[in-house]
Amino acid sequence: MYFVPVSAGHGFQGFSEFESTLAWLLAPVAVQTFLDDLWGAAPHHIDRGRTDYFDRLLAGPSAVDQLLAALVTEPSAVRLVRGTDHLEPEQYTLPDGTLDVARVHAEADSGYTVICNNIEKYLRVMSTLTHGVEVELNFPTHVNAYVTPPSATGFLPHYDHHDVLVLQIQGSKTWYFYGDDPVPPHLMQQMYEVNPAGLPEPTSLHLAAGDTLYLPRGRVHSAETGAEPSVHLTVGIHVPTVLTLLTHALHMLSLRDDIVHTRLPARHLDDAQVRASLGPLIHAGLAAVESPDSLTEGLGAMQDFLVRRARCPVVGQVSDTVGLETDTWVCKQQPLYSRVTTTTDGVGLQFAQLIVTARPDHEAAMRFLSQRTEPFQVGDLPGLTAPQQIELTRSLIMSGFLVRPPARETAEVHGLP
Repeated sequence: MYFVPVSAGHGFQGFSEFESTLAWLLAPVAVQTFLDDLWGAAPHHIDRGRTDYFDRLLAGPSAVDQLLAALVTEPSAVRLVRGTDHLEPEQYTLPDGTLDVARVHAEADSGYTVICNNIEKYLRVMSTLTHGVEVELNFPTHVNAYVTPPSATGFLPHYDHHDVLVLQIQGSKTWYFYGDDPVPPHLMQQMYEVNPAGLPEPTSLHLAAGDTLYLPRGRVHSAETGAEPSVHLTVGIHVPTVLTLLTHALHMLSLRDDIVHTRLPARHLDDAQVRASLGPLIHAGLAAVESPDSLTEGLGAMQDFLVRRARCPVVGQVSDTVGLETDTWVCKQQPLYSRVTTTTDGVGLQFAQLIVTARPDHEAAMRFLSQRTEPFQVGDLPGLTAPQQIELTRSLIMSGFLVRPPARETAEVHGLP
């Protein structure tokens, strides 16, 4: 499981030491219970009765100002919507190309919902949130923010192509769900449009500040505010499919095997006999994709994609490496998805947009580092001499992969006085 050591200065302010991001988003529902019983099944409301629960992400009273301040230079990330009416970005952009914050506030006061897309790109606390979920689930994740004025509906009934965790930051919203059957994925691929006139009577639930709502993909829904404005976040979870894996496996196969580059014969569309000859070509390509090597390569490509989604970690200072010994405690900076790869002359530890390489005798230590979630002592690195352990640790602190946690933190994790 993935944990966040926040008192080391690299996570959500206010987390208890070594708390799972997903566990915090779902509490008091256990993560495994959520995955076993709720995932993909039906909308689920987590009612907490704690209006300040998400203050570590956005403080309720100042949430709108925090969001717009982060997007002043990125007006393309902001949309203003009222039902079917969408304002053009030129209507809320200043001549210098920055966001006209006063105009956005004015339009929100007149009934427009303010949508801030992919805010993990602009707020580090949000990138920490999304990557924490990605590390634990291996699913790419993004965050949007929605600021909705009183007595307003942002969107007409619709569905999402991905699963969503809704985090109510400020105010409240009533959510409506139309029917028990989700839109099938093959219809979603065809950009199926919801006909509001043909929908059944909805069921509803009230989402208050501090609550979480889980919404599976394909469930038709809408939402509206009451007498107060609302701010909520949606954590979009994009689950790869068999099609995703096949696509990556085929691409990787195409880089090493000409079987998928075999040219089709002339008149393959119109000549029945020529068309019949295509069967063996397809079977040969499928047989190549079915090989264990192709599966490994496809999964490796998906790992590489997930690794590169992480923002570069906060790099260490020279002072952080002073006095390193084999009994020094260190821990992996979190969240940080990583993997061990083979290089031309050894092994590499890949994380974010970085890779730290070493000789082949470092492989066991690299795998230990990639898989470790709790603090450890430098001397715990397997397969290396003491000088090698210290040198590798020094390199990984300077690159931002490792940090030195406060003594109190390591003592509490291991039950020491």
